[in-house]
Amino acid sequence: MSSGSPGGEHRWVPPDLAGRVAVVTGASRGVGRGIAEVLGGCGATVYVVGRSIGESATAGRSGVLGDVATEIERRGGTGVVARCDLTDDEDVDRLFGRVADGHGRLDVLVNNAVGWNDTGAPEFLWQPPWHEPRWWWDGNFNVGVRSHWLVTNTAASLLTARPGGAVFFTSERQPHVAGMQDLVLDLRGTVVARMAQLFALHLLPHGVSSIMLYPGFSRTDTIQRGFDEENDYFGGWTSEDFYAKTASIHYAGRAVAALAADPGLLDRTGSLVTSHDAALAYDFTDVDGTRPDPQ
Repeated sequence: MSSGSPGGEHRWVPPDLAGRVAVVTGASRGVGRGIAEVLGGCGATVYVVGRSIGESATAGRSGVLGDVATEIERRGGTGVVARCDLTDDEDVDRLFGRVADGHGRLDVLVNNAVGWNDTGAPEFLWQPPWHEPRWWWDGNFNVGVRSHWLVTNTAASLLTARPGGAVFFTSERQPHVAGMQDLVLDLRGTVVARMAQLFALHLLPHGVSSIMLYPGFSRTDTIQRGFDEENDYFGGWTSEDFYAKTASIHYAGRAVAALAADPGLLDRTGSLVTSHDAALAYDFTDVDGTRPDPQ
């Protein structure tokens, strides 16, 4: 669904996040990149975390951390390239040791990483789960669940150094009915949503919020390529359908920035917020002037 139309009134007043320190995982491409760039555009210092620095660490995928950091600088923020393999515990320890040495605190943490390789829109998503390759579980849980847990725990002392910080977890939306979503994605969405709720309980006494953010179906490079190459998933979709049913990668970034700047965010802790929810609450649009509500 989409309210408004391309070329409609564009609404976005970047909140002032100058002086804030943020860490965004999975930031070399896709939604993570969009979030990092918007936070930088609001004046934050953003550690862009991933494995791809000068060239992509994933075959067939575009996007490198250096380019994201450069774009953040162009937008007025400070971009810090932070190569980190989130499956390597010592790498994660080094990452937050670096943040501690440089700032002594952390204001915004975005857990966005997932290990999907170059899947595009894999055909096995529409087949019974025994057709799923084993790496699909590993990429979703070893990275897309465990790293969220590991990163948040490792960052906890920095997040709780002073009240007012926020942790965001991104994932698929937890389906209302079992079977609406691929089995592994259903389980990941359910686990991450629960994780956000449980961290909220433990961070609340420290004045730190924990939010499950659902970006919606976003035009990542892989999704855009899938549509351009007429992947079966998009069978019958017109260009108008595609843009009406998807959001830019910066829509979620605007949601994170607006939420992080809200002095009353703690009232929302433990909740699931979609980019569309945030757009309505904080009166902003996507970059094309629409307010998409992609499922």
